Parts: sequence; structure tokens; C-alpha cells
Amino acid sequence: MLDKDILNQLYRYALSLAKNEDQAYDLLQSCIEKYLRADTNNIDMPVAYLKRTIRNAFIDSRRRGRFQVSLTQEIIETGDTEQTLAEPTLEDIYIQQREVNGIIDKLKPEESELLYLWAVEEYTVDEIAKLRNQSRGTLLSKMHRLKKRLRSELAEQAPLLKAN
Repeated sequence: MLDKDILNQLYRYALSLAKNEDQAYDLLQSCIEKYLRADTNNIDMPVAYLKRTIRNAFIDSRRRGRFQVSLTQEIIETGDTEQTLAEPTLEDIYIQQREVNGIIDKLKPEESELLYLWAVEEYTVDEIAKLRNQSRGTLLSKMHRLKKRLRSELAEQAPLLKAN
């Protein structure tokens, strides 16, 4: 049941919530421990159960103040040293990624989770609604506001990105 692909998917989900690799590993580990201790015969949808366990553990830890939001920067490495004028430079890519990460880091955990499930895991709004026990209309409204805000913030960053 817990093959490499599922574990990677669960890790990416935890990372989307925590925004920190160590915290994501901690969430995943506690989730797997809970799953292994549970009566797995009564769990109909194991992946959904595991994701809900990760989400609940994250929310609990935030309430207790154990996890501090930390901004992490990713270093882009490339083996291709030759670039044409049409291609963006490594510096441009890094600056753009840093700006986008800065916008994403400002998201609330709920918004980050919603964006992750929709954009990365490619769940439909109906699937997300079922997973989160929320109405479809509520999620559509939240998605609309989130997309609108992201577009606005990216548009504000566009002149800065071009200047760099």
C-alpha cells in the first residue's frame, strides 16, 4: 500500500503545508506511525486518510506554535553552461523563482493546501470538497479569490522581475 510514489505524494503534500523540508518529514513520519497503529481494515481510502492525518497534525502543531514559518530558498543548479540570448540567465530564473516563492510563502496554510491539491495533485474541485468536507460552492469561491489575488500579486511583481 505505501509504495514510493504514495510516500512521495504524501511528502509533497506535507511540504505544501509546512513549507519546510524538516517539518514535512516530521509530519509524514507521524502520519505513517499513526496509520501503522490504526486498524487499517476499517480505512476505506488510505491515501485520503493519510492526507487528512497530515493536515490535522499540521493544524495541531500550528495551534501549539511548534512550527515557525521559515522562508527557504532553493538554489537552481544547471549543468548547461552555454546559454543563448533568448534564454533567461540563471540569475533571472533564480530571481523570478525567489519572487514567486515569496508570494506563495505569504499564503495561509489553508490556501497553500488548496493550491497544492488543485495545481500540483490535479484534484478537481469536487474531489477537494469531498476530501475537506466543504461545499463545492465554498471551494469555488475560495479558488476564485485565491487566483485573483495571486494574479494581482504576480502582476505587481512583474515590473520588478523585468527590471532585475
